[in-house]
Amino acid sequence: MVNVDPAFKGFNNYDEARRIRGLTIVGLGNQVKRITDSRYLVKSQSSEIWYEVRQKFDGNGWACSCPDNTHRKTMCKHLWAVHLSKELRTEIVTEEKPIEIAQPQIEMVCYGCGSEDVIKNGQRKNRKGNTQKFCCKQCGHNWSDNLGFGKCKIPTKAITAGLDLYFKGISLRQVRQHLIQFYGVDVSHVAVYKWIRKFGQVVTPFVDKLIPPHLSKVYHIDEMMVHVKRAEIFKGHYQWLWNLMDNTTRFWISSKISNDRRPEDARAVYQDTKKKSPKPIAIVHDGLKSYNEAYWKEFYTHKNPRVMDIRSVSVRHDGINQKVEALNGIFRTREYVMKGMDNPQSAQRLVEAFRTNYNFLREHGSLGRTPAEQAGIKLDLGQNKIENLIKLAIKNRQNYQFK
Repeated sequence: MVNVDPAFKGFNNYDEARRIRGLTIVGLGNQVKRITDSRYLVKSQSSEIWYEVRQKFDGNGWACSCPDNTHRKTMCKHLWAVHLSKELRTEIVTEEKPIEIAQPQIEMVCYGCGSEDVIKNGQRKNRKGNTQKFCCKQCGHNWSDNLGFGKCKIPTKAITAGLDLYFKGISLRQVRQHLIQFYGVDVSHVAVYKWIRKFGQVVTPFVDKLIPPHLSKVYHIDEMMVHVKRAEIFKGHYQWLWNLMDNTTRFWISSKISNDRRPEDARAVYQDTKKKSPKPIAIVHDGLKSYNEAYWKEFYTHKNPRVMDIRSVSVRHDGINQKVEALNGIFRTREYVMKGMDNPQSAQRLVEAFRTNYNFLREHGSLGRTPAEQAGIKLDLGQNKIENLIKLAIKNRQNYQFK
């Protein structure tokens, strides 16, 4: 149970249902407008009316202009929405400082040990042009300027361009044609596919260690069916992708591929979430039984404050889980271009690479910046975000060896 703000001490006859409705109003976004510290506007959920919530003149409690509070003198859902909105805002303001890893210009690092003690070591001449070679003075590792992606002789700019085009929705074969036309690099679409998997392998362990400090702690979770060619479950080839994201920052916290929608699969997502983010205030889902069972195993406690388990059944997107459903739609567009993924293992790596791009590289349309920046993670990746993120991940993982 949320501790009631002293400003609401005049309202003692509240119940759990109104509190949950108040949280759902906050979760919808743009439903609570702060005018001053003592005056708010809250939109009605059944009409276009905006109710006024203001502190009483004597300073003893708050009042709402809705009929529920005016006539029944109860703590209505609009009062709860204002209270919870203030609570979330206070938590974000008083949270720990943002994570800042300032790297305005990341120099070359060793792809074997992460050291910056690197020297140029001549050039390799081949049909694709001259490629700069480097040598690490610490471990003696030699490599070409290709982000350490195996033993390929492809320039870094071509690799990062291929990754960027893929994340923007271009098919693998179209990426190949672009590289041939503009970079003079003739590689197969399979090679581009391997770059994407390698990107996820290198960067995901690094970004998953960055716990975002400014999350709203209201999480949305949903599952979607994805086409995986070598996974034959019952009829057809498919798996289930579970996505969990934060309400306010749109930070995509967890993504898991599973064979089924059992409680154990939902528990795996919740367990992963607890490793990567602070304890939530509430989890919003579509009512699948597996979510309820997983909640009782992973988040339920006898002590207050308790994590709220909110069931929101969406009918034609008329619910409070639209934000994660919109995320599913973005990934569905990417999956349609791919015509499915190869196997469950590579599907998981591809999803993780896509999640990294969504959080750290792609500017969110409604936020005007990346979800990671909105959540308090500032990496300062400069112009070529993909290249600098890869270098930053390697630099912060000592003794990391590519496989």
